[in-house]
Amino acid sequence: MQANYLTAREASQYIGMSESYLAKQRKEVGEIAGPKSIRIGLRSNPYKRSDLDAWMASRRKGFGGVE
Repeated sequence: MQANYLTAREASQYIGMSESYLAKQRKEVGEIAGPKSIRIGLRSNPYKRSDLDAWMASRRKGFGGVE
């Protein structure tokens, strides 16, 4: 069974982007904001797998008008 929450490293591997990209996106707001994360302490920012999936789906663009 897959874990519901992923570390920043696991999340970056899951979406295929670097940890530094995720860290930068945590600071952004609006349309350019990254996936939701949970703030635990000073350094822990786990990601819920379903939030990563929803964020990726919201960023999907169709090719030639077809998704």
